[in-house]
Amino acid sequence: MAGQAFQGLYVFRIEVGKLSVYVASSLQGAVRVDLSVEPPKGPVEFFQDRFEGLHLLEAFSPNRDLISSVVSALSGEPSYQIPPLAVSLTPFQNLVLQEILTIPFGHTLTYGQVAKRIRKPKAARAVGQALGRNPLPLVFP
Repeated sequence: MAGQAFQGLYVFRIEVGKLSVYVASSLQGAVRVDLSVEPPKGPVEFFQDRFEGLHLLEAFSPNRDLISSVVSALSGEPSYQIPPLAVSLTPFQNLVLQEILTIPFGHTLTYGQVAKRIRKPKAARAVGQALGRNPLPLVFP
């Protein structure tokens, strides 16, 4: 196995009070963030069903940039350095997620307001769906 790149996902769990934050990254970048208030599980066990068939390895280092972004957001001082991403987004999802990054921390907009900002004023529901499918909450709040 020496010299071969790991083909799977690196997973890790951090605890913030009663909140478990599960993160997953590949060698290319951030893949997923999930939040849970359920009794904590190991990160491999937590992600098994979500990434069926992929080899999962618990590791901090490959998730360092993603964890840094998450911890910054949870501390109320979001990092505007987006970690490298390895997620598949539609062009519309990408447009919505990039737009929400321009909203100042602590401010909110409705889905309709975001739709207007991306010049698709009738797409409020689609904005809501794109945000509902956001694989990286706290990175893209």
